[in-house]
Amino acid sequence: MCRHDFYWSERHGAERCRRCAKLRESDKPTHAEPLRFDAPPARPVAEVMPFPDLTSRDTAPLPGEPADLKTRIERLADGQVLDRTATLKLLLDLIEDGQSSDPQIVGIAAAEVYARLHTAVNPA
Repeated sequence: MCRHDFYWSERHGAERCRRCAKLRESDKPTHAEPLRFDAPPARPVAEVMPFPDLTSRDTAPLPGEPADLKTRIERLADGQVLDRTATLKLLLDLIEDGQSSDPQIVGIAAAEVYARLHTAVNPA
């Protein structure tokens, strides 16, 4: 008496027991139904946001701030108060630096900047 554990056997074209190798009797045809190549239903087109024009964006630092990104972050950690525009510019430059092919803030420099900002947020 076998407790049948059937699986589909491609070689036999039928369900077969793993334990006793018995083929299961079935009313279903052993061949697959032909593939249908109907056109898929139409889906609504997603809205695409236009890519921002980078030529009009000012990539130079704001007046009075250094060009070096690490220096600007160090000054922020030391207590320099930035207005909204300068803060957003610093964040944009940091994100752009992370996506560039030659980032300034990477490896040990990133760890140092993170440690400085972490101590500025959570003084001991």
